[in-house]
Amino acid sequence: MPILLLGGGWASIAPAGRAAFARGAGIELAILSRRLRPESVAAEGADQAAAAARALVRASRLAGVDAREALEAAFPEPRSILGMLALDRDIEDFLDYASRRDALGDYYRDQARISRVMRPFRARYEAVFAAACAVMQGPGRAQGAAAGRSSSVPDRPGRPFIAAPEDVWMPQESELRFAHPYALDVFFRTVDREGEAERGPIIRALYPGIVVATASDWSGGPGPSAWKGGGLSPAAGNGLVIYDPSSRVYCSYFHMSSVVQRPGSVVRAGDSLGRGGNSGVNARKQGHGGHVHLEVFDAARDAPFSSYEILELLKR
Repeated sequence: MPILLLGGGWASIAPAGRAAFARGAGIELAILSRRLRPESVAAEGADQAAAAARALVRASRLAGVDAREALEAAFPEPRSILGMLALDRDIEDFLDYASRRDALGDYYRDQARISRVMRPFRARYEAVFAAACAVMQGPGRAQGAAAGRSSSVPDRPGRPFIAAPEDVWMPQESELRFAHPYALDVFFRTVDREGEAERGPIIRALYPGIVVATASDWSGGPGPSAWKGGGLSPAAGNGLVIYDPSSRVYCSYFHMSSVVQRPGSVVRAGDSLGRGGNSGVNARKQGHGGHVHLEVFDAARDAPFSSYEILELLKR
């Protein structure tokens, strides 16, 4: 795949923590980490990148380094993960924001480019995430995780989690035609407030899998012009993205107030991810918070779940 697609170089989509990790981790770990950079994954392919991910986890453990730290340094930065999952309609939205002459406009102008660059490499990174997840889980579950079975059902019995039933409520199906077509807002019954910021209930993992992106550094206020920096994106605010290799599903949680997981962590369905909030330039507006924004992308179908499908999933 031609690297000319990049236009601006690979450096702008590299994790910010990689340089610090490379300085302190030793030559072998630094080399393995470099093999998971987008330019290396583009040149070598999925099998080689997956092998590097397995080797990175094992070498980290032998060196006494937290394997999650190694994976966090090696995985693409959060905006690149979101770029891999971006729909054409998302890129159109990015370009609408890009017309602004401020920091947010600069961000989304670059995000449109990053999305076009990263989308072709999603399947290769799924091999990386599956390999890393299998080694992090241990030999007992490695075969199932690496197999990448296609399914739209979480790998556990019973009703999927998102939060305690007494803490949230979901919209009626009849209301969804006025809402996001490919996401679902799950609303909080109560929140704690400190100024403009909200702190909601504990949010739990809907699917199991490996955490591939997190952000808890969003800073800003209501509206695009008030964004100061950080977050999965200015609009998404704080949150995380989890990839489940067994069902080939990405699950994204936006607008959180805090995140307790980190990239490279392996979670089970129902594990705590942090607390809901109202981070994000639109969620921070008065009357727009009080919910967690949930997106589910089915890599096997190469398509997102609709809001109706997500609601049905939560009702099971």
